[in-house]
Amino acid sequence: MKKTLLILLVSTFFLSACEKKFLDTLPKGLVIAQTTSDFRKLLDNADTRYTYNLAQVSGYVDVVSDDSQMDSAWYDWDRARLHAKNLYAFEKDVWLPDGAADDDVWKQNYYLNTLSSNILEEIHIATDNPKVQKQLIAEAKVHRAFAYLTLVNIYAKHYDSTTAATDLGVPIVLNPVSLPKLNRKSVQEVYTFILSELESAVADLPDDVDMQFAHRPTKTSTYAILARTYLYMGNYRKALENAEKSLAIHNFLYDYNTIYTGAPKPENLVKLSRTSDKEMLMHKTSVKSARVSDYYMLDSVSFDNLYGGFEIIDETLTENNDLRRLLWFQGINSSGQMTADRAMYIYPRNRYGLDNAPVDYIPISTPEMYLTRAECNARLGNLSKAMDDVNTIRTKRYKTGTYTPINPSNQAAVLKEVLLERRRELYGKELRLFDIKRLGLPVNHLKPGTDLPGFNVPARDPKLVWPIFYHNIELNPEIEQNPR
Repeated sequence: MKKTLLILLVSTFFLSACEKKFLDTLPKGLVIAQTTSDFRKLLDNADTRYTYNLAQVSGYVDVVSDDSQMDSAWYDWDRARLHAKNLYAFEKDVWLPDGAADDDVWKQNYYLNTLSSNILEEIHIATDNPKVQKQLIAEAKVHRAFAYLTLVNIYAKHYDSTTAATDLGVPIVLNPVSLPKLNRKSVQEVYTFILSELESAVADLPDDVDMQFAHRPTKTSTYAILARTYLYMGNYRKALENAEKSLAIHNFLYDYNTIYTGAPKPENLVKLSRTSDKEMLMHKTSVKSARVSDYYMLDSVSFDNLYGGFEIIDETLTENNDLRRLLWFQGINSSGQMTADRAMYIYPRNRYGLDNAPVDYIPISTPEMYLTRAECNARLGNLSKAMDDVNTIRTKRYKTGTYTPINPSNQAAVLKEVLLERRRELYGKELRLFDIKRLGLPVNHLKPGTDLPGFNVPARDPKLVWPIFYHNIELNPEIEQNPR
């Protein structure tokens, strides 16, 4: 079979029965990638107006988590999002024949794998600039590793060193053109592959990159992905080491007092974008039409418990100090009080001006690295260092002069503060389910639109793992389904 890469890549998915013909013919008007410039165009495809690109990675992941407490309007979504409703309700059957949705998360991440793998297979022909060639190889490896980190944390049990060698992970496909069998590798094999890809790539990447190219992997973002990976594995020393390497290159944090124009309304947040957000280490988004701002919402009790800095002084006077409460959510008045049944997370739309876009940004960012470093230091007994990072973030998120740094001396108390701040600061980033799985937490969902108990699962319940779309298994019977 003749193997070629096209600058205008035909939208494909490796589970499709027609993929065998994908590289057999060259459609009229398309160009074979032969130079580093050609391959650069493929790796710069991060235009999120379209489904298949390097930026889109996940969607509806955290409807399974406690960061989503649904209202009745969301829960009554149409057939196209029936699987999201079933995930929220922890139904036994999620992917139903009468639902219109495909599994875009699985499809998109294996598209990333297909594109990256084909580039790695063919880029040896682009010998015009060896240095750039090495960088492009490294970028493709990082994108592929990130796709697998996403997949294994959605469709498999969380990494456990005592069972990872036998727990089912996801298929690893290095040469999609050969149409290999799609048997699931173990969780351990997937993580070993991820680490190998990232660690072999980092040396050939630039330290950082101009924000115009925030979608391109760099040393600072690759160290950040390594830190996330090692944290999920419970290897806190390696996670700490990589978080510190990332922050040594890029450690910017916004002071919300400087990007907040004064009026206590979310719309008055100074606009940023993926080419100007200095906290962004690598640009990633939700999958098309699965915007996080559609399903991240909290009831009043959950919201008040999560975002402190608010108090009712008397019947007419309130005080709100945590600016995230005002800037990230809709349904909050100028005093910080809830005026709706649910606090709706709208920060991506306001921060990035994405009202008319089909995606929300969920970038790899510096706040995550501060909190990863804080958690690792807390678990390793470096308590003052852990609280330094927590206090740094809070000082920049609270109104000037209203936050007093705290320094608990008890390890359990420090870890509690770190994990609380991690949940606050990373809200809306599609990471909460992964924390629930690794921390062994139960999930309690309210009945949509009420404050009444609804759907609950205990810690480590199989329903915290997404089932695999039934049609993928019909096409590839060797793929074992996750139990529910």
